[in-house]
Amino acid sequence: MRTRTALTAAALAAAVTLTLTACGDSDSGDDGGTEQIEGAKDSSSDAPESPKPAEEAPEGAPDVSLPKDIKLVFDWDEPSKPDHVAAQRDAGNYVRSIYRGIAEQEAKDPAAQFYAREQALTYAQDQIQAYVDESLTATGTERYYRAEVKSYGDSVGISFCVDQSEIYGKEIKTGEVLRTEESDASYLFYQVSMAKIPGRDDAWQATLIDVEGEAAQCRQ
Repeated sequence: MRTRTALTAAALAAAVTLTLTACGDSDSGDDGGTEQIEGAKDSSSDAPESPKPAEEAPEGAPDVSLPKDIKLVFDWDEPSKPDHVAAQRDAGNYVRSIYRGIAEQEAKDPAAQFYAREQALTYAQDQIQAYVDESLTATGTERYYRAEVKSYGDSVGISFCVDQSEIYGKEIKTGEVLRTEESDASYLFYQVSMAKIPGRDDAWQATLIDVEGEAAQCRQ
């Protein structure tokens, strides 16, 4: 998530370091950056995107649709193992839930509470609240790629790169888009630990997230 340069510094400082160095089963995919990133667009329409197909959300999950001018591109391959597929799907929904909260200007939006708990929920709510405090929403396109998925006992670790070069903060009152130039700060490296929702086998929650800023390896 990014708006003005230092807006998320407090949330990142509070994140618990997550290491994914233990041995485990893995699935990974890299498209080599062949898909063109859609340009950021400042839209006056607040209409949500079309609903996601049912298979992209667990049964009974809250809405994570976004305004038309917020586009999240998950440019990663589907893993081979069913648990990895579901965990990666809901890692994507966790990210969507943060932008949903930003668009709705609600740190306690039900989607974030469904797709996260513990430190990852605190991180999500801090991110959303930072936008709310600044009277900002988001606009543009954010791309997620080079995903790697590994099992760690009952948890699944997912790491991936994030390209924020075409997503911006937008003043809610004026509609002004706070555009920034692409730089190393436009690239992040996420590590997210996912665990099943207690009592369910079909839905996963983020429990820990670590975000590396200025991730030069993701710019290559």
